[in-house]
Amino acid sequence: MEAIEDAANAVDTGDVVIVTHQLPIWMVHRHVAGVPLPHFPTSRRCTLASVTTLARVDGKWKEQDYQEPAQDLLVDAIDLGAV
Repeated sequence: MEAIEDAANAVDTGDVVIVTHQLPIWMVHRHVAGVPLPHFPTSRRCTLASVTTLARVDGKWKEQDYQEPAQDLLVDAIDLGAV
């Protein structure tokens, strides 16, 4: 959350894009949703090239949107796990 705050405060206007891996995104999602951080990794909602959008609403970060623009590519994707 500190990285998100720093990035947001580094610009006067406009959007900020942060690129990261699945776990940090999922932890931010759970944090802003107000649910406990411990979870089962197989239940994460973050796929290939997913986009999670946050916005500051009344001084708090809220998830605004989630999209999977590469969803069509998932059919042929092969997950080799950590390499």
